[in-house]
Formats: sequence, C-alpha cells, structure tokens
Amino acid sequence: MTVMIRLLIVAFIGAMWYTALTDTASIGTKDLSYQLQRMARDTSSKDKKSSAADHRICYNTPCGWAVYVPFTRRIEYFMKNTCECLDSSYKCIRVDDDLSVSAYVYECRQNTTADDIESPEDAI
Repeated sequence: MTVMIRLLIVAFIGAMWYTALTDTASIGTKDLSYQLQRMARDTSSKDKKSSAADHRICYNTPCGWAVYVPFTRRIEYFMKNTCECLDSSYKCIRVDDDLSVSAYVYECRQNTTADDIESPEDAI
C-alpha cells in the first residue's frame, strides 16, 4: 500500500513540474530581434506625439542594445532605449554581453576611458 502512495506522490509531483515547465514564457533569439524592431517602430511613433514632460532618464536601465549574429558577433543593428542619459557628461557605453539574446548591453556612464566602446551616434 505504501508503494502505491509513493507512486501517486511521485506522479503528482511530476505532473505539477511538467505543468509549471510548459507554462513558462520565453522569447527566442529570432523573436527578440522582431520584438525589438517592433518596439522601435512603436516608440518612434510615440516620440512624435510625446512632449518634454515624457523625457525619461536611464538610471539603472540599459540605454541600448547592439544585437549581433551569434558565433560571428557581427552587429546587425543597434536598438536605442526610450530613456536617455542624464546629461552630456554621461555616455552610452558597452558594459555587458548578454549571450542569451545575442546582444551587447550599453549603459550610461560618466568618466569614460579610451577603451570604452560608445554606442553608435546614428542609432535609431
């Protein structure tokens, strides 16, 4: 009888784990580039309608992402965030490589060096 109860408990835990696993949301690399481009179109149309009151500062948020081709790491495009650096003393600098989405991450930094990689000036 105890073997049957143990078997039922194991089956129940397995069913719950499988349900939780299949219910998770993830975004693939191919979907990410599509979503980023769509967000850029959406934000560019919103920017035309926005006022100076909508100005957002990138405090602890990336100021942009350079999406690249996996393995070659050739940059396909740069996606600028909707927020901006605080003032001209800050620059949007590459700080991280997010391998899960194949993109370099850029954040606002002050006191940059010659070794720092800045975001492209002609970014979207």
